[in-house]
Amino acid sequence: MQTQTLRITIIVFLTLVMMLYFYTNREKDHYSKSAEPAVAQILTEISSWEKRALLTHLAPEAKQAVSDEQLDQLMDFYRSFGRFRSIQELNFSRTISALSLMGEKRINYSGIANFDAGLVNLNITLVERGGFFLIYNFTLTKATEK
Repeated sequence: MQTQTLRITIIVFLTLVMMLYFYTNREKDHYSKSAEPAVAQILTEISSWEKRALLTHLAPEAKQAVSDEQLDQLMDFYRSFGRFRSIQELNFSRTISALSLMGEKRINYSGIANFDAGLVNLNITLVERGGFFLIYNFTLTKATEK
């Protein structure tokens, strides 16, 4: 009896994993046509590193999470990267996509972008509202030389 229960449990688990894989693959394909170009556009617009430019792209909950002083410090830090030039690599997060099944839809990308100062590691989480993508969270760090 225990062997039968274990087999059924394993089959159910593997079925769920496969379903999540196919679901996140479909999400990846869907957002590659809209969210990936949006990431490049957002980075182009905010890389003036002016507070107003960033605020127009932030989701309301992101605006509430950061104070004006923190935002000024962030802009000062990111200003050293210079202007955004291009995306070298962009990877869709299947984990965030799968976790979004239980709440608001979030799309996360990580990768490497080219800025005036060189390569920068990028991690950005977007939410789609009213047909537009807004920044829920993002981080830029100087890429290390290999």
